[in-house]
Amino acid sequence: REAEHRIIYEEFTDREGKIATGTIQFIEPKRIYVRLNRTEAILPLSEQIPNEHYYRGQRLKFYLLEIAREGKEPQIIVSRSHPNLIRRLFELEIPEVHNGIVELKAIAREAGHRSKVAVATTQENVDPVGCCLGPRGIRLQSIINELNGEKIDVIQWHANPGVFISNALSPAQVTNIKIDEERKMAN
Repeated sequence: REAEHRIIYEEFTDREGKIATGTIQFIEPKRIYVRLNRTEAILPLSEQIPNEHYYRGQRLKFYLLEIAREGKEPQIIVSRSHPNLIRRLFELEIPEVHNGIVELKAIAREAGHRSKVAVATTQENVDPVGCCLGPRGIRLQSIINELNGEKIDVIQWHANPGVFISNALSPAQVTNIKIDEERKMAN
């Protein structure tokens, strides 16, 4: 049994920070137990999406947050609200992100409500926002479906903070932006 625990620990330490598909096994008020292949993981209340409803037997994708060796068996903590879950879903669904042609520069997430993903490209003739949306928005829609309808805005990243803020606020028209570098604020 100890050798089995060591094998599970070694298998999952390599996958920390990655994405895994699991099935919800048991629901408690403060935590949910998730089955990942041969082992069990914990989805604590702090890592759950507030307006998401979970039920036994539900298959979801989880972000492998932490693998800790407490006591005899390893404890795997997974997350549904971590911003890197969106990063990994983009890598999974969008080949240009996986290949490095489109780069995710920044992710701002209000779990369960909305996310903004800033994208840039390493190649001149590639539209990074168009790559992430896909034909008729099909690529982005599969990520939205995985996150139970969370709104995702894909915006063009720019090195100039004024242009970047204008892109983030579109389709609203920005008339004036004052950037305070010291306090890292914009008015």
